[in-house]
Amino acid sequence: MCIITIQRGTRSGGEALAVCVGAKLGYPTLGQEVLQDAAADLGVPAEDVEHKMEERPGRFGRTPLVTKLHVAAVRAALVEHARDGRLVYHGLAGGLLLRRLHGVLRVRLIAPLEFRLQSLMGSHGMDEESAEAYIREIDDARGTWTKNVYGEDHTDSNLYDMVLNLRSFSIPEACEVVFAAASQPEFEMTPERMKELHDFDLECQVRLALLEDLGTQTLDLDATVTDGLATVTGEAPLLSTGEVGKRITEIVTSLDGIQEVRLDLRWFDPYP
Repeated sequence: MCIITIQRGTRSGGEALAVCVGAKLGYPTLGQEVLQDAAADLGVPAEDVEHKMEERPGRFGRTPLVTKLHVAAVRAALVEHARDGRLVYHGLAGGLLLRRLHGVLRVRLIAPLEFRLQSLMGSHGMDEESAEAYIREIDDARGTWTKNVYGEDHTDSNLYDMVLNLRSFSIPEACEVVFAAASQPEFEMTPERMKELHDFDLECQVRLALLEDLGTQTLDLDATVTDGLATVTGEAPLLSTGEVGKRITEIVTSLDGIQEVRLDLRWFDPYP
């Protein structure tokens, strides 16, 4: 078993590669569908989630609260699809959404501009100038979003286990390379990694629940889960120590699989 993420630019052949790899391994593939799952959970249109996942940062480079909420929902939906340790994901920011997990095969696929132009012009009837402007705009927006949300340059090869260039490989050839890598023991979902995946699944649910609740969504909170123990960290105002702590505990303990909650919060004075 293996989880594979394929990071790609728009019209770079990512879906075709994912389908090929999934077919060879007998794994399901997932792309933009994860946005629909996240939207259903949030009760908003899928277009809203897609927009927020690619929205530029607000003033002072800060990530808007609604963007954090949508990212958390997408991550939770993605991990739900990956629960059995078998998935090929070719949607936005897969390697970064699953960055806490070990053993995930992270692939970056790049394609020559002419390849991408022909794909877009053929499917959308654009002229070459319009197609190139569109591709550059999307690439720039995604790069800015990734830098703002994760503090990473998505083109940095150090974020990936392999980088494949369609100038050198065809899709079938790239598929064989990824298939061979996925078959290596370094990417096997061992029992230890399956346990880590289970804990991470619960972590994602905790983070999403805290962002969905009006009483906690404005707080700077994070969570980890180990063997059913959820540890919530972050900052909260001194004015509401008891109320905030109680509300966090109520939210987290309501989730299936959480047996205990530990709060490790730094209380600050909002009016120093």
